[in-house]
Amino acid sequence: MASRVLQKGVNKITQAFSKSHAAVDLGRPHITGEPVIAHSAGRVVFCQTGQKNKKGSTGNASYGNCVKIDHGGGYETLYAHLSAVSVKLGQTVAQGQTIGNMGNTGNSYGIHLHFEVRKRGVRIDPTLYLEKDLPIPIEAPIHVSYRVYCGKWLPPVVDYNDKDSSGYAGMQKRKMTALQAVPTKGTLRYRAHLLGKGWLPWVVNDKDFAGIRGKAIDAVQMELTELAGYQVRYRVSAAKTNKWYGWCVGKTDKTGDGYAGVFGQAIDRVQMEIITKES
Repeated sequence: MASRVLQKGVNKITQAFSKSHAAVDLGRPHITGEPVIAHSAGRVVFCQTGQKNKKGSTGNASYGNCVKIDHGGGYETLYAHLSAVSVKLGQTVAQGQTIGNMGNTGNSYGIHLHFEVRKRGVRIDPTLYLEKDLPIPIEAPIHVSYRVYCGKWLPPVVDYNDKDSSGYAGMQKRKMTALQAVPTKGTLRYRAHLLGKGWLPWVVNDKDFAGIRGKAIDAVQMELTELAGYQVRYRVSAAKTNKWYGWCVGKTDKTGDGYAGVFGQAIDRVQMEIITKES
């Protein structure tokens, strides 16, 4: 039988899915340490290392060294009894990427891979998906609505390419003093840096706004949380030169500063959008 979870692709089911064994065990005679690969793209949400063989163990210890990946749409996969783990908690992985090696750790009685598929926390038969995609529903795009204050609150813009607002929130050469934003899904954390001062406290979604009305700001910083697979992309322009600075993604950009803007240079406009991590 072919498989999408072992690098060499061909494997044997040594123990099938059942009420008492909500997984499939996969093995290959006389093969040790074979690379285990991610069934589908996703994010590592559980990662256990440093385990040895412990027959009769229960709970997480029974899995030995293991990796659990969130694929979105309520689907997760789990890979247990590994001899080694090659990914870290929170890491984004691609389909077919090596995540560890087949082993004999935890409650295991021989070298094999214990493979689970979970749908909204319930373990389902993985046999159906050993060669096929998970039936992950296609999710609607996630948008962000945002507005700025420059003497008054201007109308909100949806994403940076909003046709009715010239593609940005703000007014050219009018210093921006506050920002408010909210995504259609997830939690957006953001804050403003006062011109010549320092960072103001973080705010969340549209429960408050970042900045002090009437006080110019020169930088903003933001991140999208509680939403695996997505991140916020944003940039600002200098009020004095009308020049756009480079795009930032989350709290980190290519320069390593982790914010949009330049300290000491007031900003007048902002552009934002929600993108997938593969974009």
